[in-house]
Amino acid sequence: MSQNELMARAEKYINLEEEALLLIRIAVPADSALYIIAEDFLKMAHDYYSDAKSFFNKGDGLNCISAVNYSYGWLDAGVRLGILTGSGDHRLFVHYK
Repeated sequence: MSQNELMARAEKYINLEEEALLLIRIAVPADSALYIIAEDFLKMAHDYYSDAKSFFNKGDGLNCISAVNYSYGWLDAGVRLGILTGSGDHRLFVHYK
């Protein structure tokens, strides 16, 4: 894969993550013990997303893709656990049935 192809793929994943971050919400009540965990999941997702953007801006597509996938993993795991909600979007998130 060429550097241009790698950066194009990285940009695609960054855009998907931005879309996911706009939809994601905490799904448990604020007075729930799980609320703190949900906040932590969101913080980890945002931190990895920030790293991904930094790598992208430096032209480091491989580390960008790695970081954005970690970020997405935190969101998807939170949705799957039911502590986060992806607003019912089955295209972006794996929901528990």
